[in-house]
Amino acid sequence: MADSDPQSEARTQIAETEKAEAEEVETEDRAARAAGLFDLRMIIGGLLSLYGAVLFLMGLFASSAIRSKAAGININLWAGLALLIAGAFFLTWVLLRPLRAADLQDADPDRPNVE
Repeated sequence: MADSDPQSEARTQIAETEKAEAEEVETEDRAARAAGLFDLRMIIGGLLSLYGAVLFLMGLFASSAIRSKAAGININLWAGLALLIAGAFFLTWVLLRPLRAADLQDADPDRPNVE
């Protein structure tokens, strides 16, 4: 009878520990998703790509009158291409080096630890 009481306490402690670990992993996953969602590199890359695509398309269908205003250079085409390349750089950077919540927490030691 005395042996069953310590065993049940041990099982209860193990169950509580496993539950706390599962909640911690869930919190870290949620923080990582939130960090990736609000990554400025993704916003900047998306906007640069969008503006670049618009300018590139305007440059493809530009008339000769528009080209003559820019000394014969199709400036919309080249600026759009440059913006597309810059946007692709930012989006590739996000894919290759995603943000991790642990890195963000370690980056600012004055920030309070919220759990």
